Amino acid sequence: MKDLKSLKTKIELIKYLFDKNIGEFLMKHRWTILWKLFLIQMFLFQFTSVAYSQNKYEEGKLYRHKLDNGLEVLTIERHIAPLIYHQLTYKVGSRNERLGITGISHVVEHMMFKGTEKYGKGKASKTISENSGIFNAFTANDMTSYFEYIPANKIELAMEIESDRMMNCLFDPKEFDSEIEVIKQERRMRSESSPNGIFHETMNSVAYVSHPNRDPIIGWPSDLDNVTRDEAFNYYKTFYTPNNSFLVLVGDFNTNEILDKVKKYYSNIPKGPEVKDIFAVEQPQKVRKTFSVFHNDVADPSIRMAFHVPTYKDADAPALKLAGMILCERNRDARLYKSLVEKNQLATSAAGGFGMAKDPGLFSISASLRPDSSVDKVEQLIWEEISKMQNELVSDKEFQKVKNRYKFNEVTSYIKNPDIGSRISNWETYYGYDMMNIFYNKVLNVTKEDIQNVMKKYFNPDKVTIGYMYPKDKSKIKSKIKKQTDEQSGDENQEGMESEDNKPENYFYFKSPEQIYDDLVALSDEEIKPRPIEPLIKTFTLKNGVKLYTVESHLVPDIAVVGTIETGNITEANEGNQPGIGSVLGDVMNRGTENFTYDELSERMAFVPFQFFVSGSWRSFTFQGYSLIDDVDEMMKTGLDIITNPAFRDEDIKKVKARHQISAKNMLKRTGMKAFYYMYNNLFSDHPYSKVRSTEESIKSIKKEDLVALYKKYINPSKLTLLMVGDKTPEEMKDLAEKYFGEWKSTSEPVKEIPIPPINELKRKEIKIFPEKDYTECTINIGFAPFNHIDPAETEIINVMNYILSESALTSRMGVELRDKQGLIYGIKSELWAPNDSIGYWKFNTKTGPQNVEKVITGIFGEIKKLFADGITDEELTAAKNRKLGLLPFYTETPNDVASIVYKMISNKIPLNDFDKKGERIKAVTKEDVLRIAKKYFTLDRFIIVVDGPLEENSLDYLVDKLN
Repeated sequence: MKDLKSLKTKIELIKYLFDKNIGEFLMKHRWTILWKLFLIQMFLFQFTSVAYSQNKYEEGKLYRHKLDNGLEVLTIERHIAPLIYHQLTYKVGSRNERLGITGISHVVEHMMFKGTEKYGKGKASKTISENSGIFNAFTANDMTSYFEYIPANKIELAMEIESDRMMNCLFDPKEFDSEIEVIKQERRMRSESSPNGIFHETMNSVAYVSHPNRDPIIGWPSDLDNVTRDEAFNYYKTFYTPNNSFLVLVGDFNTNEILDKVKKYYSNIPKGPEVKDIFAVEQPQKVRKTFSVFHNDVADPSIRMAFHVPTYKDADAPALKLAGMILCERNRDARLYKSLVEKNQLATSAAGGFGMAKDPGLFSISASLRPDSSVDKVEQLIWEEISKMQNELVSDKEFQKVKNRYKFNEVTSYIKNPDIGSRISNWETYYGYDMMNIFYNKVLNVTKEDIQNVMKKYFNPDKVTIGYMYPKDKSKIKSKIKKQTDEQSGDENQEGMESEDNKPENYFYFKSPEQIYDDLVALSDEEIKPRPIEPLIKTFTLKNGVKLYTVESHLVPDIAVVGTIETGNITEANEGNQPGIGSVLGDVMNRGTENFTYDELSERMAFVPFQFFVSGSWRSFTFQGYSLIDDVDEMMKTGLDIITNPAFRDEDIKKVKARHQISAKNMLKRTGMKAFYYMYNNLFSDHPYSKVRSTEESIKSIKKEDLVALYKKYINPSKLTLLMVGDKTPEEMKDLAEKYFGEWKSTSEPVKEIPIPPINELKRKEIKIFPEKDYTECTINIGFAPFNHIDPAETEIINVMNYILSESALTSRMGVELRDKQGLIYGIKSELWAPNDSIGYWKFNTKTGPQNVEKVITGIFGEIKKLFADGITDEELTAAKNRKLGLLPFYTETPNDVASIVYKMISNKIPLNDFDKKGERIKAVTKEDVLRIAKKYFTLDRFIIVVDGPLEENSLDYLVDKLN
């Protein structure tokens, strides 16, 4: 303000000089005129300088800063919502470890949550959560990050906590021992019981010989058994310092002001020791390596190949990026998908690619086989497609198509502040952020010859690592098993073999992104409220009666359309008829129209590019389309053709049915799924909820005429509702919808909706074990008696109660007791599962060691009983309500978020101001409400508990009567 007053005085002086009679002024002051003009010029220069300093930082542009202690700070102003994303990254990860201390980076990450003198055990997490922040942390091969997404007026909280955590962590010996047990439970969950985790860990240990990437981020069990508190503390003091870290800030701030805050909290932290970069080089692979895995959770065989490739900084990386998209991107236009899934029908999925890493990594190709397929044949076809790309240039059209798709992905993938902040952090960690734009431009300049050259250079059948995964029942394997004497473990599930090394399987999260409460006083009484949603929604009725809702968005030059056709209970999709027929119809519609075959439609969508697909279920049909604004007519026109002119070609129906039969057959292959659906089907016995799961027999029974009849009965505009969000005015979106969907005429009378019937009362309690010796841990699912007529008005009470009791593994009552105090679990999930029918049930899910199952189950029931007996405190209620209120702005960060809320309101047929009144409903929750809702849904005398894992079948029968 002082600068502005000074500036105003200078402007007034200039104005005074020029307001005087100019002639008189020149005559009387001719000898001093040059001086006056000089002063004016200086005033104007100062004015420009002040204005420049106030507008130095452009919104949406990245700026780099550095503190004297070495901390790098990267900032981007984005004033789309009153929120700031804060990510502090340490340049340390598993690549800094050696055998004997593997997993120590991950151990330190955990211990940095265990407290300082200022923020004791659990207090930092509670404080952030009390002030409506969302937070998390992860350790990867090359980095360890702590991030907070928090209201802008609370950003100093994140800075205070992270700066304190950087230098003042205590590493209490007792807490250390307890936390190691939690990490071991995490390891059992991620790497030992999960076949996908087993496979990933084994692939790295086989593919790498001399590089730390061979070792798991979470550590080898023997190292976790022997790591000491002092080793971890010394590691912390060496690597977790300002000169070995950087801070990314994205959101609603003034850069000058945020830098002052950064200096306030971070500048006084002394530099740590100079950390030498790790010299880690993987030796060139000289031989073909293979391993095989047999696991009870593997339904059908699968294969994964891994080739050593350079980092994104290498001159070959841009061509490898495009080569991967052409060969094996998870896309129906990719060559391997066309060959393995479409043409030869040997696989249900095919995918691949390579991700970012500091050191050279792996390019992976994977395929999940159909049950009657040969692994050898699939491998042969993969090599044939590789050979084609080595010996022939890609076509001009395919070349342009992949570049179009690359540009489309880059434009549309990063909209929210956390997406942008995490992307910046990744690039900065691996190569420096400036490399991101360099790489993008290099990709666009790749030639067809470049692609051919990298295929020849890196995809060598004599220097590949291949993992095979098989069901334990070897009679299901239609292939000779590779002759191997040193088989090692691995795994596959149809979606589980992630192909890129930067997929989440490489990151061991300290916890899921959880909202956790606290009874601390908020640091600021100022309330940041979400933007009202109802004024952003514009409603129209098309000339054919279709209702259209629009939300305007100019963040990205794109547009999306979502359509919902209400059907009610589709009896054709219930047990006794043809469960799964709705989903099959949707997939058949996606395979082509009267005007375009499947191949032509795939080519059209891939080249432009745009997306459009139909989904069907037993209760509705929906469609979604998405494109850049320049391609919206192409997307809408093609989408309308898909909806109104399905071809129902025999070949397409056959292919869709085959995939659905495989999916149905494999649905209950996994022991964990068998356990869950035993509980679920018994809770909803004789109800449509338990009768709509497709089976091999129900899919086989579906005929072409069944699909045509279902289409004619339900797919018409009489029950259609549209939602559009994008870079056009509401009126322009209305014109688009009118141009295409407004011309769609009904050809039959609308079907009368059949309501979902009420459920039967559960009148028993049961504990059932599903033994599985391939697991090293047990999964516990608890389902309490289901209810009819769930009142939507209870939603906020339910959320507050759940938040206090069990939503967080760190600070909820159950979390503190079972994880923090007893070290029995890693995480817990608790929710009221209730679809749109006002019917649902309360369920708990958690995992623990087999020796701890009884303690965990009795612990959950014990906390519920304490809630019944004692209720909740005023402090708990206030903290939980404040937390829920503070989260509301996060739900409306972008117009796309707003559109998601609008879609839910439309689908649930609730008023469009429902979200805007959410805050009032949260404020109205009382302690009596919480206790009433808890006693309603936690039916301690009626429940079904299922446990899967290495236990004997009837070993918990005695526990049933102890739980009342």
